[in-house]
Amino acid sequence: MKKALMVVLSILMACSLLFAAGSSEAAVAADLKWPERPIQVYVGANAGGGIDTAARLMGKYLEKELGATIVVSNMSGGAGSIAATKVKESKPDGYTMLVCHEALLTNKISGITDFDYGAFTSGGIALKVFTTCLLSRDYKSFDELLAAAKSNPGKIKFGTEAATNDTHIIAMMQKEFGTKIQIVDSGAISNQIASMMGGHIDFMKSPVGLVKDYVRTGEFNLLGFFNDNRNSDYPDIPTLKEKGLPFVVDKFFYAGFPKGTPNEIIEKFSSALERVSQNPEFIADAKKIDYAVEYVSPAEIPAYFEAAKKNLVEYQKIYDEVMGN
Repeated sequence: MKKALMVVLSILMACSLLFAAGSSEAAVAADLKWPERPIQVYVGANAGGGIDTAARLMGKYLEKELGATIVVSNMSGGAGSIAATKVKESKPDGYTMLVCHEALLTNKISGITDFDYGAFTSGGIALKVFTTCLLSRDYKSFDELLAAAKSNPGKIKFGTEAATNDTHIIAMMQKEFGTKIQIVDSGAISNQIASMMGGHIDFMKSPVGLVKDYVRTGEFNLLGFFNDNRNSDYPDIPTLKEKGLPFVVDKFFYAGFPKGTPNEIIEKFSSALERVSQNPEFIADAKKIDYAVEYVSPAEIPAYFEAAKKNLVEYQKIYDEVMGN
């Protein structure tokens, strides 16, 4: 009986110590003076693109939660790898942060970098995009574009930013349909829009929220969405999977800090990001550009990224096979 009582008391004591430790950590995070100066956020793309838009939207609301200025700097090049390397090599003091998308994974998969999310301390995810589409000014449907590409090998132009995994779409189109399409480095989405308006490219890929004004006025035509199911806001527009192009994209916008950033800072940041994701005004602003608000905590990041990598690895295999890498 005494032994049993001692065991119970030991368990209760251990639980109380764990609770105290957890409470202590929470208290430390709450009392943490960080941030005491502006937080520098690096985006590996030009202004006006999907990542830049996400970073600035998150920054606007994080400023209110953290009580500090969020400064977004665009550092394009290498499919985001230059910005990622900059942050990876920065001092882990909580004042340098990266906002990026799946390029953090595809850059390692394709050999552009030798690191991915494991080289960072994760701050979390608040925004995703389930509305990425193909669109064109001159072609009214994917079937029409496909017919033109087959009739004019190598002459139909796809605009994208150099070294991004958007080129995997073209490789898959060649594999599935035998088309040869010219890839044009057109810069960020804002530059691609200008190029398409000027007739310099024939089609491009974008989150629909960033081009919806052009779609609404009829200047651009939606060709299809990169999703498993049709978009309820555009029920007449097919998925590209329906059209025989099994490239499915669910974009996410990830916040990462240099490896070794103190846990107290990460806890304070991720708590702020979670509160942002619950803010009705933030949700409304995200909806205006068709971004989905879905919080992923730092603890959930590894499993989330590993699941995302499965499709990306397959797309890279198709690219290497078709492009002869």
